[in-house]
Amino acid sequence: MAYISSASRPMSLGDHYLALLGGVLLGYAMMGKGFAYLGFPPIYMGEVALFAGIVVFLRTGCLIAALAKLPSPLLSVLMIWVLLRALPFVGVYGVDALRDSVLIMYGAFAFIVIALLLEDARRINTIVRYYGAFLKIYIPAIPFLFAFNHHLADSIPYVPGTTVRLIWIGPGEVAVHLAGAAVFALVRFRKVTLHWIVLLVAALATVSALSRGGMLAFAVPVTFAMLTLGKIREMAAVLLTGLVILAAAYTVEPTFTEYSEARSSEERSISTRQLIDNVVSIGGWAGEQTEGTKEWRLEWWSIIVNDTLYGPNFWTGRGFGLNLADADRFRTDHNVPALRSPHNVHMTLLARAGVPGVALWILFLASWLAMLMNALLTARRCRQPEWAGLFLFIGCYVMSMIINATFDVALEGPMQGIWFWCLIGFGIGSVMVYRAQALSVLPHHAVLFGSKAVPAKEAP
Repeated sequence: MAYISSASRPMSLGDHYLALLGGVLLGYAMMGKGFAYLGFPPIYMGEVALFAGIVVFLRTGCLIAALAKLPSPLLSVLMIWVLLRALPFVGVYGVDALRDSVLIMYGAFAFIVIALLLEDARRINTIVRYYGAFLKIYIPAIPFLFAFNHHLADSIPYVPGTTVRLIWIGPGEVAVHLAGAAVFALVRFRKVTLHWIVLLVAALATVSALSRGGMLAFAVPVTFAMLTLGKIREMAAVLLTGLVILAAAYTVEPTFTEYSEARSSEERSISTRQLIDNVVSIGGWAGEQTEGTKEWRLEWWSIIVNDTLYGPNFWTGRGFGLNLADADRFRTDHNVPALRSPHNVHMTLLARAGVPGVALWILFLASWLAMLMNALLTARRCRQPEWAGLFLFIGCYVMSMIINATFDVALEGPMQGIWFWCLIGFGIGSVMVYRAQALSVLPHHAVLFGSKAVPAKEAP
């Protein structure tokens, strides 16, 4: 891929902030919840990045321009609605009300990233380059780091002053980043080696055995990307190879290990039998524990639907700060004491922000995906494969996060939430730059990825 060199220009405040934000995202990916708790309560790494980003955002002067695409004003309205449903509860629940609201209020990161790209379009190349560097660290390290996190958790020290381990990575978080890495390679933004593929597959097998949502978060967007790119033969070959390896491992495994069904999701073993149990449970009935967690979610979601769609909280929801498990009397023995959300971002919004909140959320996501897919199709029609690859990569990454958040507590925290909103902003900003380039609004030096510019009369 051809990049525009930035060596000839000094780094601006925005460039320095982009490097800082990249470091924060790396920390969340490598250390998970442990990194999120670094700081001085209630100011943690996410808040530092947010406050610094707001300063940079205001200095860009791109406040009005950042609202030019439909998803941006929809996000603004959604953020205002969530703020209205959170502030009245600060006096009752304190910081918990603000903590719960970051599910949407972290959307400020989207506007920050949009403004950075509008201020200097060449930062798109910088972000792609940063992500390539991120994968050089992440893919070789994550299989071992996650195994250490899972098997030797007692050996990991705690963040000072907390009960949170310094490294605390969820399987869904890993699956999402593996999906992003796979699509990044599929669109040929990175050359891969056999060693790189083996490490990715090893990490994927591990997280798929521990998380059904994580397994889907990888499989669905990567399959979509391969179909979009016309790599049907490659996909069939990968599936066939995977099935052969899985069948062989399933046959040999009883010789070396004895499988026992887990009593909770945290106790699931990394084995082919657990992996198959997870696959079966998605479409039908599987083991008692696996099926139990599915039924537990469905029962809680049913309570939330009855309370909002058919109950007294249709318009307002229950607000932010309230512990939903306690409110719904749904705290069972296998739940951790701090459980606050029903393992589904859409249900969380429905419960806390009512039907208007979840409706705005769905409209926002639909408009964002439509905008990105439209840009992708335009780029393909104009024979600009690198732009098309960029839009496909961003879209699949976000799709992976939404799938994971549908089955787990993901976007409610900074580990995935900040990643998600940065990608949302990256998508909106990239589409705006692409459209401006096609209409010859940008100067020639701002043409990205080395693609040939389409004359304005040919641009849709």
